[in-house]
Amino acid sequence: MNAHERFGSGTAVVTGGGSGIGEGLVRHLAALGMTVVTADIDADSARAVADDLSAQGLSAVPYQVDVTDAEAVEAMAAQLFRAYGTIDLLVNNAGVENAGLIWEVDPERWERLMAINVGGVFHGLRSFVPRMIEAGSPSVIVNMSSVGGVSSAALQAPYIVSKHAVLALTECLHQEVALVGAPIQVSVVLPHAVRSRIFSSARRDAPTGNAMANQMFDVLQQANDTIALDPRDAAEHMIEAVARGDFWVFSHDDLGKAAVDRRAAQLSALTPPPNPRQVLKDSVSFD
Repeated sequence: MNAHERFGSGTAVVTGGGSGIGEGLVRHLAALGMTVVTADIDADSARAVADDLSAQGLSAVPYQVDVTDAEAVEAMAAQLFRAYGTIDLLVNNAGVENAGLIWEVDPERWERLMAINVGGVFHGLRSFVPRMIEAGSPSVIVNMSSVGGVSSAALQAPYIVSKHAVLALTECLHQEVALVGAPIQVSVVLPHAVRSRIFSSARRDAPTGNAMANQMFDVLQQANDTIALDPRDAAEHMIEAVARGDFWVFSHDDLGKAAVDRRAAQLSALTPPPNPRQVLKDSVSFD
């Protein structure tokens, strides 16, 4: 089944839908014909995206929500199921980054990142899955991990840990919906280099005095701005894979599969992680 057949109608919810990958997904799903709830902690961003799509004759609804607030996510799910009867596609996408050495990360920032990147997914599942099961119609859940979910990286430990957790959570969810016989497809997305402001936002929201981390994030943001995939193009590619029923979904198939292959080879050979000085030697000064 292609994306037009699978997602040409019905209702989708995308968290973190006001910018970046989330916005790309919102715009593509609306263009396919879905009513898309643009859920974001930034009410202005959610409204701007939804209003722009509505002006084009597409169906999008803004919804302000903090995914770290279990009660708020529960209230959103209850309201949306009352309004639409069911949710055909849930994309747990909201996420943030963090730069710095592990022992220099502020505990509050660590907890906030985990609350968004992992807790936000959990809250979405806890509130939407029972209602999807009760509705009884086929539905799809997509959780946003990262190629970082099958790798490791110096100076990004909180983010990498959170994306490993999202991958594990999604694999468990896949097994558990099968266990109870629920008509829910589960997919995990491992995007690679999709244009967003995630690195500059991390520097703004969690400034660090670590020169290596700042330099690396400047390089990553510059590369993201210049060579990364457009979020709408990435969304089109990813949603086609979801429509096919794939569990593993990539923004760039070759790069995503290569990351998985590297991880598999490392685990099979029990080799340690790569030396970051070699990986980062052309972009970051260690002096």
